[in-house]
Amino acid sequence: MLVDDHTLIRKGLKLILEAEPDIKIIEEASDGNEAINKAFACKPDIIIMDINMPVLNGLDSLKKMKELGVTSKVIILTAHTNKEYIIAATKIGAKGYLFKDAEPFNLIKAIREVSKGRSYIELSVANILSYGNNNQVNNKEIEPEKIALLSRREYEVLVLLSEGFNNKEIGKELFISEKTVKNHITNIFKKLEVNDRVQATIFALSNSIK
Repeated sequence: MLVDDHTLIRKGLKLILEAEPDIKIIEEASDGNEAINKAFACKPDIIIMDINMPVLNGLDSLKKMKELGVTSKVIILTAHTNKEYIIAATKIGAKGYLFKDAEPFNLIKAIREVSKGRSYIELSVANILSYGNNNQVNNKEIEPEKIALLSRREYEVLVLLSEGFNNKEIGKELFISEKTVKNHITNIFKKLEVNDRVQATIFALSNSIK
């Protein structure tokens, strides 16, 4: 489902995405409230949603969807480049975050990655998380006490996770089994107080872990 208050953007995205044989747009919405209602009605696998919309913005809409038990995975596609928006979206539960100047193939890649249960953070988004942006330099997300809880191996796993490696690739890189990788990731989530790979990646990038 496409959620954006600009009809031209929705129609353009639909043309681009439906040129792919494995992607079908089943619904559109122009504001957050409409998105919530249509998400319940048509149960899309993935929702691509803007932040700045009338009636109910994308972040509030995403939060409400999670509270109501909507299981659709949400990818944020927005013009907002502020670090706090990115962090807020992922904390609420967004599985992907891209800017509207992204190349079409990046959005297509995000859809396919998220559909497989993975996360997707575009490189330009990752750069803002790592280095801040022109509007604001803010280190309030730095949490050295949590980083100190990580073992050397957990730290290494977190670095690779934040670079987009899957469990099998992490295991190969560190010469450990995939099961061991899963155990490390479970411990990382617990120590960092995050719920998924997206939030762990946000933590790593915000705290300059690399």
